Amino acid sequence: MANSYYSIVEPIIFTASRMEVIANRYIFGPIGMNIPSVKIMGLLCRKKIMTPKEIMKLIGGTKSNISQRLDSLEKKRYIKMHKDSIDDKRKVFVELTTLGKNKLKELKNQLRKVKLELESNFTRKEIQQHFAFFKKLNNLVDLNEKRFSDCKCKKLFQ
Repeated sequence: MANSYYSIVEPIIFTASRMEVIANRYIFGPIGMNIPSVKIMGLLCRKKIMTPKEIMKLIGGTKSNISQRLDSLEKKRYIKMHKDSIDDKRKVFVELTTLGKNKLKELKNQLRKVKLELESNFTRKEIQQHFAFFKKLNNLVDLNEKRFSDCKCKKLFQ
């Protein structure tokens, strides 16, 4: 490595892509879920009731994409969408159903199972190093997002 430059960026990009595939295939897929749907249901579990616009702001994606995800979750009866009957009849609210809450419990059980299987392949030290690395990486991302949100040039990217 005398004259070569090792970048941390390439492995992160590759690993992120692989992790998404692994999560969908081994964690979410077996219970009929995917990452975006789990994100939506997780938000609703914490916030109880939200508008599609609020969901879109928090998880990203387009209005069309969020609408498709919500329609899919509603068809599976994991969420319920209803209109505001008091203030603005055009405003839609989304909340988890009992079936949706049960699906999240199923997901937690699936995560425990996968966690036990995965962790058995690593030493305690390797797991601690993993958490330290990702904690630092997340702190850097948070710091840069704050800088970006404070910057007047952000309008160029919206």
